[in-house]
Amino acid sequence: MPPLIKYLIILSLCVIIYNLFKAFYHLSNRKSSPKEVVKSLAIRVGLSLTLFISLLLASYLGIIKPHTIVPSQPIENNLQTDLNKKGATQ
Repeated sequence: MPPLIKYLIILSLCVIIYNLFKAFYHLSNRKSSPKEVVKSLAIRVGLSLTLFISLLLASYLGIIKPHTIVPSQPIENNLQTDLNKKGATQ
């Protein structure tokens, strides 16, 4: 994955978290109006959906490639390895 995409993802996550804390601040501040809380939360939800859709689109177009946490071997290699450990001949 190109570094620019990683930085854009991290930046968008930081903006989403910033809007979450901004909404919490407006919620806890007695002088703030409920409209400010709703506006901050709406921006956060919109950014989250945009990030999710853009990640799906980038994966579909092949710009980013999803992977597993633990790399796995093909099934054939695992079976041959297991047979070799048991002493079976091929």
